[in-house]
Amino acid sequence: MLDEANKNLRSIFSKFATGVTAVTFKSSNNLNLGITVNSYTSLSLDPPLILWCLDKDSDLYEEITNLDNYIINFLSEDQKDLANSLAQKNDHTLNQDQYISIDHGLVIKNSIGWLSCSKNQTIDSGDHSILIADVNHSEISEGYPLVFWGSNYRSLLR
Repeated sequence: MLDEANKNLRSIFSKFATGVTAVTFKSSNNLNLGITVNSYTSLSLDPPLILWCLDKDSDLYEEITNLDNYIINFLSEDQKDLANSLAQKNDHTLNQDQYISIDHGLVIKNSIGWLSCSKNQTIDSGDHSILIADVNHSEISEGYPLVFWGSNYRSLLR
């Protein structure tokens, strides 16, 4: 249970808008899985690096921290239901109609872009781990991003 100071801190953190991504991969037992992540950020252009954070209590923690390769999908504003689904513990399986399988991995259909990544390093930090990855390939599509603010999914004003 969160104490009052942590509740306040969590509330402050929720006031920072982020994009919403889904990390997709084939599991060690050959399942097509994904997890919603909003702690993604670009790290370096040269060499191309990204980072994201994963809760150590995640049911996919061991699986993900042992991956060599995965795809980071940038979700569109129309993919709120998918983001909610992949955020649930113990139910990260992608339906066949939600992705396409390519040489680089699993790309979520109708995402606004994706990055093919390979593990660079994992840093233990507090109740999360920071995953740094090399970007091997990227694709961009049309559309508007799904945004997370105030503990809810949002769309950009236009």
